Amino acid sequence: MKPIVSIAIETSCRQGGVALGLEGRLVKTIGFDASARHATQLVRRLADLLAEATVKPTDLDELYVSVGPGSFTGLRVGITVARTLGQLLPSLRCVAVPTPLAVAQNARDLPWEHLAVVLDARDGYIHASLFARGDEQIVPNGPPAVVPVREFLASAPRPLTLIGEGLDYHDCRGDGVTAADSALRLPTPAGVWHVGALMARRRRFTDSRTLLPVYAHNPETARLWKKEDS
Repeated sequence: MKPIVSIAIETSCRQGGVALGLEGRLVKTIGFDASARHATQLVRRLADLLAEATVKPTDLDELYVSVGPGSFTGLRVGITVARTLGQLLPSLRCVAVPTPLAVAQNARDLPWEHLAVVLDARDGYIHASLFARGDEQIVPNGPPAVVPVREFLASAPRPLTLIGEGLDYHDCRGDGVTAADSALRLPTPAGVWHVGALMARRRRFTDSRTLLPVYAHNPETARLWKKEDS
């Protein structure tokens, strides 16, 4: 029986990357500077990844792509490449990986009771996602929220460990709050792959034609957009 060949794409932040998995095992990752957001760079790194493993594009079975929240342009690049591959390879099964869940994987070996991934939503707001441990996996603990920092910290459970790129832009200090090391704040292609592989085992696939980025907008921004569209 042919082994399942999977790839992961991470372009939601300034450090991009791709990953390759074979039969449920992560075998290779390649990182790159995603600040330029060039689709050609992503395609080139994907080609390098497959070539090093002597894997042809037609061998691909599953694709896991980070869908945000994150960089507007970066998410568009990653999802456009994923959608293009889906069109070229009709049998390719795609998984839309929530970026906060990929970030949370960085904390899987840390001792925490409550975990929150904090991303920047601009204008003093954060996109905050709470997580818990369940069946040896990190699982969401309620829906994400776009709120001011102080409002989130006032209602979040304690003791609380924070992780995520939003910590670079917001003061999230508070009683019973610990910030994870800065090296663990960004999503990685390995994290995207691990989450994507788990979602794939649970058959949580998304038609490549319907893949869309998720953006973190504060409520005022959303209200103004709706007003302009009306």
